[in-house]
Amino acid sequence: MRFDILTHLNHAFAWPLADGSIAGYSNLDHPELIQATHNAGRKILISLGGFGQSQYFSPMAADAVARANFVKNIVNYVELHEYDGADFDWEFPQTAADRANLTTLVKEVREAFDNENPDWLVTMVAVATDFNGQWHNYAALAVYVDWFNLMAYDFHGIWTNHAGHNAPLYSPPTDFDGSGHQGVQYLNINRRIPKEQIHLGLPFYGREFNASRLYGPSTGGGEVVYSSIAPRQSSSWDYFWDEVSKVPYLLDAHRTKFVTFDDSLSLSFKCEYAKANGLAGVMIWALGQDILADTQSLVEAVGRAMAKTTGVAAEKNQNVEGFELFGNYPNPFNASTTIAFQLGQEVPVKVFIYDLHGNLVAVIKNDVVSSGRHAMTWDATGFASGIYFYKLEAAGFRDMKKMILAK
Repeated sequence: MRFDILTHLNHAFAWPLADGSIAGYSNLDHPELIQATHNAGRKILISLGGFGQSQYFSPMAADAVARANFVKNIVNYVELHEYDGADFDWEFPQTAADRANLTTLVKEVREAFDNENPDWLVTMVAVATDFNGQWHNYAALAVYVDWFNLMAYDFHGIWTNHAGHNAPLYSPPTDFDGSGHQGVQYLNINRRIPKEQIHLGLPFYGREFNASRLYGPSTGGGEVVYSSIAPRQSSSWDYFWDEVSKVPYLLDAHRTKFVTFDDSLSLSFKCEYAKANGLAGVMIWALGQDILADTQSLVEAVGRAMAKTTGVAAEKNQNVEGFELFGNYPNPFNASTTIAFQLGQEVPVKVFIYDLHGNLVAVIKNDVVSSGRHAMTWDATGFASGIYFYKLEAAGFRDMKKMILAK
């Protein structure tokens, strides 16, 4: 767990049964995780429900006796296991009665928490459109909920007849399936949740379609975690960047497979969006999906992007306005990787590659470059496997990052 980056953990999943008792995965009990979180000065919440475990929320919340039993049980559960609160992930209320009962349930849990320990948190999932959002009374829930975790993903999948981005930050006018930006606007403007109570959800997984192009007809759409996607960028897949939606995608050489995902660059855009729009922060689903070798490139990208205003381990030489060096992608890689950076103005730029011993092994850019975001590819064919470093020098800005060549 990167406690130097993460501030709160949602430990998933436990869930309610119809009588108000609480069930959970057989391996959910993990006191070492809770203790490690507290030792790091962070907080951990028990997450309730999730896809496939939410079916008993409705009958439990509708019955006053069962609901009271659940409230008593969740207070005892949080206290017994030393959690710092509860996260509600009811997927999803479906009726006006569910909407009213959800509000009552969260209100009663909040009141019970305040009586037992006012520091305990209540958080919950939030959706990006009115399709499911109509069955949430968000304005009323905002009184009792500390933060809402916006599921700014799953905009395309097996339910759409075309291939599209899993988690676009923005969408073109021709695509009506939604985006993270539209989700924030929906919650804040339409449903009156204050921005400072909204976390923008960041997926560490993507989706694979049988399709030849972005927005083309498709079948499929199943989930693929980032650790399975990243190695494809070093094989016969082609990488594309969608400047409108601010996310990448892959196409195979035969143009029969389309993969949508998030990488270090797209996550940096989303973190900057969260900060620029005054959101409470960002939420990751799910930790571990980006682990390659001994690296967690996506978590690290989020940490770098959020550090600028959160004070978390700011990178050296990050005081030049508008300049940034991003994490390379993929990382680890075989045998090529993309290095991206941002410039605040047109300046001479140098990008160097060093080996583990500090020897200069390549110069991949030495030229005047215009302002804005740029990306270049380093072809490491002929280089030995191992750890390398890439360094950007531009107008007084210097930054260096690690990458792994794995053949």
